[in-house]
This record gives sequence, C-alpha cells and structure tokens, in this order.
Amino acid sequence: MNKSSNYYQIEKIGGISGIVSIIFYVSAVLIPMPDPIPRLMAFTFPLLWIISYMALYHFLKKEKHTPTLEIAYIFGVIGAAIACSFLVIQQANFIWHNEAMEVAKTDEAKALLKAAFRAVNRVQAGLDVAFDIFITIATILFGINMARSSKLPSFLGIVMSIIAGTLLVLNMITFPVGPAEAGLIDVGPFLGIWMMVVYIWFTVVVYKQQ
Repeated sequence: MNKSSNYYQIEKIGGISGIVSIIFYVSAVLIPMPDPIPRLMAFTFPLLWIISYMALYHFLKKEKHTPTLEIAYIFGVIGAAIACSFLVIQQANFIWHNEAMEVAKTDEAKALLKAAFRAVNRVQAGLDVAFDIFITIATILFGINMARSSKLPSFLGIVMSIIAGTLLVLNMITFPVGPAEAGLIDVGPFLGIWMMVVYIWFTVVVYKQQ
C-alpha cells in the first residue's frame, strides 16, 4: 500500500471522521454545553458521516467492487444530507418559535404559535424518517460488504446489518412516530455504539496497512 496515495489518505481521514462523528452526536445529545456548540456539533456530524462513507467505500471497493457497495455509498451520502437538512430545519424552528413566544402578548397568540410549531415540527419529523430509511439501508449494505471482506472480521458487518435492519423494520412498523414514542425499543443508540466499534476497528486496520 502506497501510504501517499489519495485513497489511503481518504481512508485515514474517513476513519477518524467516523469516530469524531459519533463523539459529536453523543456529545450534542447528552452533554450540557452552551450554545452554539451543540448546534454546531449537530450540523457537523452528518458531514463527517459522508467522509466516513467515502472511506469505507474506497476501502471495500479495492477488494471487491459490488453493486450493493455502490448503493450503500450513494444511500449513505443521501441519508447524511437529509440528516443535516432536518437538523438545520429543526434548530431553526426552535429558535424562531422561542423568539416569537417571547414577544407574544396574548394567550391566543401563544396558542396559535404553539399550534404552528407543532405543524412545522412534523415536517422535520418526516425528514427524520426519510433519513432513517436511507441510512439504515446504506448501513445494511455496507455491513454485507464488510462481512465479505478478508481485511475485516465478518462479525463487524453482520452485527451492523442486523441492528440497522431492526431499526428500519421498527421505523416502518411505527411510522409516522418513532419506535420509542410507540412504546417499542429504540435501537438507534445501539447502532451508534456499534458504529463507533466499526470505525475504531476500521481506523486501526487502515493505519496498519503497509
């Protein structure tokens, strides 16, 4: 492996990007921080996903270039773009709603603003489902290709595909609400944890390449 090659550099950058994307995602959700830090993290991690998918794609493509790998890459990029879109819409709606509520002077005006907020919030909720569809299909297909790779342990891809497939099925069953809202288990966090394992393992393999 020529360590100065563009593909190798993409794989290194992508592996680190994947790890950082999960850290940003967890931090933005769980760790209290002053604005606008969590917002910037939320806007950034989908972009890092795209870079990480690029790395996985080029890494796996060198060994076996399959139609499912092409679909995984394209769907992953689309899914990440949708994620960035709905997060921007969501955060903008939150800010605009809070600003409007501060200047509303009557109960009727506040009630109207709350109703309008609920309505527009359903738009980003729908985009969230669209994101889940693309990203889970991409993850399933990446997992299948990883399971066939001689450079990665097959269980990484198998578990990845199973968790993503479960998430997709549950989302379709409970649509338009999320599985957690419907009283079912939300496997999204489990997928996030496993993706961290995948990206760490992938990064170690890439850096060990000669």
